[in-house]
Amino acid sequence: MGTLTGKRVMIAGTGSGCGKTTAVCGILYGLKKKFGLSVASWKCGPDYIDPMFHKRTLGIAGGNLDLFFSGAGQVCELLAGQAANADISVIEGAMGYYDGIGMTQEAGCHALAQVTETPVILVVNPKGMGASLCALLHGFLHYRKPNAIRGIIFNEITAKRYESLKPLVEAMGLKAVGYLPRQREFVLESRHLGLVTADEIRDYQQKIRIFYTLIDNTIDWELFMEIASGAPEVSYRESSRPAGQRTVRIGIARDEAFCFLYEDNLRYLRERGCELVFFSPLRDSHLPDQTDGLILCGGYPELYAHTLSENAEMRQSVKAAVQAGMPCIAECGGFLYLQNSLTDPQGATYKMAGALAGGSAKGRSLRHFGYIAMSLRSGNLFGRSRMQLRAHEFHYYECVPDDMTYQAFAVQKASGEAEWMTGWAGDTLYAGFPHIYFYGNEDFAEAFLEKAQAFRRIQYQNQCS
Repeated sequence: MGTLTGKRVMIAGTGSGCGKTTAVCGILYGLKKKFGLSVASWKCGPDYIDPMFHKRTLGIAGGNLDLFFSGAGQVCELLAGQAANADISVIEGAMGYYDGIGMTQEAGCHALAQVTETPVILVVNPKGMGASLCALLHGFLHYRKPNAIRGIIFNEITAKRYESLKPLVEAMGLKAVGYLPRQREFVLESRHLGLVTADEIRDYQQKIRIFYTLIDNTIDWELFMEIASGAPEVSYRESSRPAGQRTVRIGIARDEAFCFLYEDNLRYLRERGCELVFFSPLRDSHLPDQTDGLILCGGYPELYAHTLSENAEMRQSVKAAVQAGMPCIAECGGFLYLQNSLTDPQGATYKMAGALAGGSAKGRSLRHFGYIAMSLRSGNLFGRSRMQLRAHEFHYYECVPDDMTYQAFAVQKASGEAEWMTGWAGDTLYAGFPHIYFYGNEDFAEAFLEKAQAFRRIQYQNQCS
């Protein structure tokens, strides 16, 4: 058995767009700047982009806590592992506090707060509300019992409005933890897959610093720390890690075009003894030397299609490696890159790596979105004929034409409302739109690493012969 200890708090919201990420970034910066604390940060759910903002703010990688991918014990274990090296842990919620799979709370913020016994501060934007705000807060406080809501932070209000709202909050038995004033200095813009990434915001450090100066006197930091200090110890059943180490060198695409990668997947690989080496399909001319396995993660290759196409040496290097049997995971954007062509949002078509036969273009609307369960129906995946996966999809792009060769997996939405076929499965290749989280899919991760070790042995034998 393990024990989760230490100060922790979840910053959740009434729904998407209420200001959670803005509040979290400002508070993370404040905890580091004002108190000099070591802070561990997390995102509830499968989101890639918000953890990028956490990392840009703190200078260290965060992680994801996802009850659909991982069981309760493993989620507590992941949280405890990072919390052990931090003074305080901050978890950012997803969507609304009670939103989960479909119309349930499953795998949502409320469920995560209950499993980890983490106190919650709710971000509320009261724009357009008067007394109706009380009904809103009453509903969130009493909709499910027990719940972990302990305090409220208001977004985009004035000091005068806050003083009028504070007694209403306290009359409900909650604590008013402060507010975020209206401002234009730190505005997080959106695009079709969510927010723009943190690396795309120019002068980010200057902007977050200015934002912090605005909230330094509007957040009750002492009360915030008091709520975080109220988190109890939680006992959990520790998971069993696979035996042995995987002494392999894994090449991982990482640049502006390929940036959707779970930091927890990198932790998993490092825990297994892997050497990780990052490269840029945009700027590098070839894969890193002595690479045993390849990960082409998701991102926005469609926004950089011209540059990716112009880098013919890298395209040829990737194609040659895949065709030579180097084990490869190509998720979403990486899947698009492996195909023959990619049509950008303006309608121009560019050559890609050509390791797969298809092409891709943007569909008219969001193609698939949400948690899915995948079952291998044809061939094998990294040498295994049976594979059950839990994953996540979120994409507008699709294969054109709808190539039947990319239908190795039967897929069902976690909510049970839709089924389809997707993905490429091969002895040394996984390619498809679904994103795979290693801690929740260890059979998949271990099968990939076994193939990487086998590839390493073959390369060594070839060098010696």
